[in-house]
Amino acid sequence: MTDPTRPEPVSGYPAQPTNGYPQHPPPPQQPQQPNYYYPNPNPNQYNQQYYPPPPPPPPRTIFYRRVMSALILTFIILAIILFIIYLILRPRVPIFTITSLSLSSLNLTTSPTPPSLSATWTAIFQVTNPNTKLHVYYEAIEARVFYDRSLLALNQLPPFDQPVRDQTAITARLTAASAYIEPDLGRDFSDDRSKGNIKFDVQVFALVRFKAGGWRARRRGLRAFCDGLIVNVNGSSGGLSGGPRRCAVGI
Repeated sequence: MTDPTRPEPVSGYPAQPTNGYPQHPPPPQQPQQPNYYYPNPNPNQYNQQYYPPPPPPPPRTIFYRRVMSALILTFIILAIILFIIYLILRPRVPIFTITSLSLSSLNLTTSPTPPSLSATWTAIFQVTNPNTKLHVYYEAIEARVFYDRSLLALNQLPPFDQPVRDQTAITARLTAASAYIEPDLGRDFSDDRSKGNIKFDVQVFALVRFKAGGWRARRRGLRAFCDGLIVNVNGSSGGLSGGPRRCAVGI
């Protein structure tokens, strides 16, 4: 007969739960994924304040901008056209060469003061047009003679024109009739005369215009500087020393 207070022997099976339901083992734990940090490319996007777009410029400003753009474009086009014309025509300034300078009727009076000077200068120039496509027209030509930067005489010359590759000889006759000069200038002139060499400067001023076919440029001022011309003086006359001299020409 079995004792109810005595425990039953173990038979190798797990004990049943007291509530009558079987007990299942817990599910296996899944490995946790590592947490990655993604930085915000624009950390201040939530801190930025919203600003309304700027108002459009007034119509007057737009008009001025368009006018300035049109002027700049016009200037660029004109510059390109002038550059093309320059490349085609290749304008060059005329060449002035003084071939002769003679002095005659020289008379210097030192007393009574102020001193006065009387003389006649005859200058012969050879003017060359080196252009191959441009005619040159000379207007309002004037020749002047200086001594120590002091004007002694001037005279107007007749206008003329030059075809391409042309050489023209022009003569300028300048006369000083009892022209008053400064006492210091009179003494220097008298000293140079006694030495037999007097240095003069001869200049030519003219208005020139270049023309090629139907194209004609505006008038421009031309200056030819023939400086440091030494005249050998013997008594009241003299001539150019050293032969022809090329003058500096500027437009």
